[in-house]
Amino acid sequence: MKLDVFQVDQHEFEVKDDRNKFVVHLNCTCHFFDIERIPCIHAIVAAKRTNMDEYKLVDHFYLTDIWAKTYAESIHPSGDVKNWVFPDSVAEYFCAPPQTRIKSGRPPKKRKRSVGEFGIPGTLYSLQM
Repeated sequence: MKLDVFQVDQHEFEVKDDRNKFVVHLNCTCHFFDIERIPCIHAIVAAKRTNMDEYKLVDHFYLTDIWAKTYAESIHPSGDVKNWVFPDSVAEYFCAPPQTRIKSGRPPKKRKRSVGEFGIPGTLYSLQM
């Protein structure tokens, strides 16, 4: 996919792809950052256009020191499930496991390769050496 970037002012960009146009000002109008808290491809392209470090656009929750602090303390088991106390509004709900169907026949011994994986005939990566 080709992305065209036009700088509107010092901090605002317009990024166009084949179908859409996005206005990028730290947060892009595609709302990816609002959900994932990491910059979308449009914001990354705009940051690279001005030689800005795109990693500075990532939310601080993804930084290494925050992750280290999260897992620094011990996580203790919460005891036997029989001793747990739930509010009545939660205790009345039952979440059954999904229904599954046992397939007939013997299971395969080799896994099936995905499309685009090296060695699949008819793909870019089916080069013979």
